[in-house]
Amino acid sequence: MLISVLALAAGLSAPQAPSAYNALESLPVSAFVIDCQISGQSLTDCKVVDGDPDTDVRAAKALKLAADIQVPETLALANPGRIKIKLNVNP
Repeated sequence: MLISVLALAAGLSAPQAPSAYNALESLPVSAFVIDCQISGQSLTDCKVVDGDPDTDVRAAKALKLAADIQVPETLALANPGRIKIKLNVNP
């Protein structure tokens, strides 16, 4: 019992090498709200609500990502019309 407690304490105090996950946390991420029309199982007529895709590269990337989203059939049937989604975009 004492040995396992000492091993745990040693493991907690040892310096940890930076992981790939920590490196990803430090990347700036932008979030955009996209307003789209649900047409069948795809999104059409998408517009960035809180950004300008003509001047912001990340907003343009969010718009492109939204165009590639496939909507599940049950969601499309339950929500005909427009939908707003939030997309996080890495640089």
